[in-house]
Amino acid sequence: MAQPQVDEWCDAFAATHYVQVSDTQYAAIPREVRGVPHYTVPGVHAYLDDYENGLERARGLIGVTQGHWTVDSLQCLPFGPYTERLAPHIAESSDPTTSKNFRNPDDRTYADGRAFQVDASCPDVSIFREPLVSCVAITAPQDNIFAQCQPFLTSVLGAAAVVARHARTAYRLAHAHAQLPRAVSRPREELQLQHRLCAGLHAGDAPPPGCNHFLPLCVMAMLNAILPASHAMATRVIWDAYSRGPALCAKAMRAQAAAGEPAVGRSLPEMVAAGELPEESLEEARRFWAPFARANASVNAWARLEPLLLAILEADGSYDNSLATLDAFWAANDQLLRGVAWLAASPDGHKAPEHPSPLAGVRSWTQVRAEHLTPVFVGSTNPQTGKHTPARASLVGVMPMGLQGLLHGLMGAARDETVVVQYDHNFGYLIYRASAAPDIMTSKNRERSSKAISCVNVDGDEPAFGTREEKVKMCKLHRAAWAANLDYVRPLCTRIAPPRSDERRARGDRGAVDYIKERKRDLDAVGVHMKQEHDAAALFHAAAVQQPRPPPRPPPAGAPAQSGGSR
Repeated sequence: MAQPQVDEWCDAFAATHYVQVSDTQYAAIPREVRGVPHYTVPGVHAYLDDYENGLERARGLIGVTQGHWTVDSLQCLPFGPYTERLAPHIAESSDPTTSKNFRNPDDRTYADGRAFQVDASCPDVSIFREPLVSCVAITAPQDNIFAQCQPFLTSVLGAAAVVARHARTAYRLAHAHAQLPRAVSRPREELQLQHRLCAGLHAGDAPPPGCNHFLPLCVMAMLNAILPASHAMATRVIWDAYSRGPALCAKAMRAQAAAGEPAVGRSLPEMVAAGELPEESLEEARRFWAPFARANASVNAWARLEPLLLAILEADGSYDNSLATLDAFWAANDQLLRGVAWLAASPDGHKAPEHPSPLAGVRSWTQVRAEHLTPVFVGSTNPQTGKHTPARASLVGVMPMGLQGLLHGLMGAARDETVVVQYDHNFGYLIYRASAAPDIMTSKNRERSSKAISCVNVDGDEPAFGTREEKVKMCKLHRAAWAANLDYVRPLCTRIAPPRSDERRARGDRGAVDYIKERKRDLDAVGVHMKQEHDAAALFHAAAVQQPRPPPRPPPAGAPAQSGGSR
């Protein structure tokens, strides 16, 4: 962080340094949150209050009363129902495991020219397949293991899952009176309602009863993350209407609820009429939405996106996927990566996209290839023609941390009107090795060696990681992107919630848990049982006594009767 930005953060924290805890008392915010945190904490950062209050409500619904010192949280499994761990290409002469005994000869399918990985998956079960999605390759000096589209595709799949789940949420809100059971699922109807809500957001139509404009705004922000507004380094991803709209809509919903009116928020035309958004922002949003609203289904981007959303909703998190299901999922991804991307960039669904789109001049969605999906890690100049190719992101998606920033921004926008749901592309080499910044000089104010500014700390990395001049350009863009992205999350980090009650803050207290463990060991040493142990033993005894015992099984026909004597 540059010193001016540090001063801005210090001013923001100075304004929120003391938090009112009662009518007569104030308390200083914890020392650990006075700056840019590595992660945010529910109960400490105020934008997560809805999340924490929802979990507290769930405790009451499931009967977790006082005396249970558990800490509640929503956690994701570190794996999923789909795989994308394909072995990278390497030179066959560089594979040291070819003659090793631990390499199973029966598993040599796709093994030649691939690095050996014990947990690599078969390409037949992958949801992103070659040749459209290239595997990592280390076979030539110009191969760059970081210049891959896989991180961007991870965010694409995550954003698509968010869109699908929002469709189901909106459908259940619209049919809340019907009290649909959880097992009931109507994916096509859910997506039809989602499309209608997004269309009404841009046209100014009122949402159906039970729904609001905030949900389609979140959906449009995720669609914009899949199809970024720009692909250049350190440029904004989200169009202005979708970045500022969620906070403005949530503000209107709070005002409507306070006035006793239905909390539906405001559509984009209503925000323009109220002077909250400029007319240019509305026009940008309508141009972005236009490919998804074309009357001709063959050139409608939503029709190409719908198969993937249907696959996500129909699977509903299931891990029981057949090869046919995985093939269909890859086909849906192929429709998104080529069909949706090309139709969204095309002016009318028939003409080729124009500059500055990475698909400029591509005449059909069938001509979208791996070179369009693969990001340009660093700029380069052709020595024969002198043409300069600048660095750019993948055709679709953002870096995974960018998607996380956008999702946290949407959470913060629901409570703070100053939050902007935005992210600037940041995908170059300094995110992997910040110490390689070429603008850092030696103690004698001289340029550092090429090894010192290398992403992989080696000499001669220019074919894969660019010349010193290009690295200096990327370094400047890196610093601009870091500064912008820090400003976007500053409202999330500087709003600190008042301290919770002693009972809530004591949950999961490590000091208390260590004290209980120590006391338990002392009691066990002298053979004294705790009250909780006696209560647990009594419950187990009661359960065993009340359990009905099955009648004795009759002996098979012809079997001799057993005597009661010993064997």
